[in-house]
Amino acid sequence: MKRSCLRLIALALTLTLLLSGCGLDFAGYFKNLAALFAPVDFANMTYTRPDLSRLDGVLSDCVESAAGKDLDTLVSHINTFNSICNNYNTNYYLAYIHYCIDMTDSYWEAEYDYCAAQSTQIQAAVDELMYALAESPLRGDLEGEDYFGAGYFDDYDGESLWTEEFTALMDREAELIRQYYTLSAKAGLMEVWSEPFYNTVGLEMQQLYLQLVQLRRQIAQEAGYESYPDFAYDFHFDRDYTPAQTATLLKDIRLELVEEYDKLSTSDIWTKGLQSSAEHQTRRYVKTMAENMGGTIAEAYELMESSHLYHISYGENKFDGSFEVFLPGYGVPYVFVNPTLTNHDHLTFAHEFGHFCNDYASLGNMSGIDVAEFFSQGMEYLSLQYADGGKDLVRMKLADSLCVYVEQAALADFEERVYCLEGELTVERISQLYGQVAQEYGYGDAVDSRSYVTVPHLYTSPLYVISYVVSNDAAMQLYQMELEKPGSGLDCYRGQLATEQTDFLTFVKWAQLTSPFEEGRIQSVKELFRKELKL
Repeated sequence: MKRSCLRLIALALTLTLLLSGCGLDFAGYFKNLAALFAPVDFANMTYTRPDLSRLDGVLSDCVESAAGKDLDTLVSHINTFNSICNNYNTNYYLAYIHYCIDMTDSYWEAEYDYCAAQSTQIQAAVDELMYALAESPLRGDLEGEDYFGAGYFDDYDGESLWTEEFTALMDREAELIRQYYTLSAKAGLMEVWSEPFYNTVGLEMQQLYLQLVQLRRQIAQEAGYESYPDFAYDFHFDRDYTPAQTATLLKDIRLELVEEYDKLSTSDIWTKGLQSSAEHQTRRYVKTMAENMGGTIAEAYELMESSHLYHISYGENKFDGSFEVFLPGYGVPYVFVNPTLTNHDHLTFAHEFGHFCNDYASLGNMSGIDVAEFFSQGMEYLSLQYADGGKDLVRMKLADSLCVYVEQAALADFEERVYCLEGELTVERISQLYGQVAQEYGYGDAVDSRSYVTVPHLYTSPLYVISYVVSNDAAMQLYQMELEKPGSGLDCYRGQLATEQTDFLTFVKWAQLTSPFEEGRIQSVKELFRKELKL
């Protein structure tokens, strides 16, 4: 199928900066394609503070041209607009990477804060452009095969959400998220989960989360949604399943998997499986896997290694998390891992490398959050067959998978409930709710009810964690396929690697996989865990 360049930039520009990937510059499409074969070493990538002074003027040119009938002029203005956004995204992500490598570096903290503060302006400008294009007499041409694609602007019929009030609320959310990263840097200097932590920085994080929940409720109300989950599913993720479907899936997980999950506490899986691992061992695991898989995956690893497009070294001041981003100005992805110095890093690196491969194969085309997570988690499962981690690592990964189902489902359930709590919202009520949900999912006795403050996604990417559950379910089917017929899971994975599909359930159908929402699916998952883990 012919690749639609303009549609690619639209998919990229309408992202909400969740740092799970980025997009492609239409004007530089072929330049970026060439850059994949003549990559720039990360050490030679130059950060320049983004200048958005031309954004409003170029946006006005776009809007004015959209009202006319000169397609070439309109596309030219869109190119210019996109080059500004492209430059912003590239430098924003560079600042973010450097800041996460050392969160005590005041220069990179200031640059990250500056870039993050501009995110609302960028999003509002993109939204205004899309609504103008939806009303353009050239809409029919723009929805052609060579541009955005059929029906692309259907979501932009009507009034824009970006009123003055909505923009102010989104600006406030961006500011609170920046405060979270400042607190995270302080937490990195403390013993997390200790009373000194919970009584100081942890308490500030609790209060910050309360503010975010209250604010996000206001955002949903201003946007005309009944609840924040409804808003987030639509606005941030554009999911093709609903919070109601998620609620049914969470119920199935509580009924079918919590009992199996509870058995892990008395299992020797972790003590036998978890081993120390130096950086070179983690790197060798993923390199061996990629070489054995061959093709595009091996090419992607060679690019990542030769251009130093990863950071997996231990650092006292690193951000406590792992991620992958696409740097559109250079046409390459980048992987960041905060290591534990155990062989669990093998799986974490494989996970982020899966994102890397997806972005490499699709030239940075954002395929949709849930689809993107399929490729990251799928790579973890495939690594079990294509790298030599030993049987104990296989059991540990499957146990980890069971934890993903249950623990991420619990977090998703917690989020759904906290945003829909009735009555006065307080720090105490939120902690009480988290403790209650943890009990329902089988780990309440093992955690502090305040420990939700250690989960970055709750602050930076609300309602994201359900993506780990649904994508994990689809990804684990690759492992099942490999057990039945070696090579079949890898064939499925490689066959979808360059997908442009944004809708998860459509993607699952195309890949001939079973939907996680299908009746009886979670029960069959339970049987797999019983057979493989022998708990």
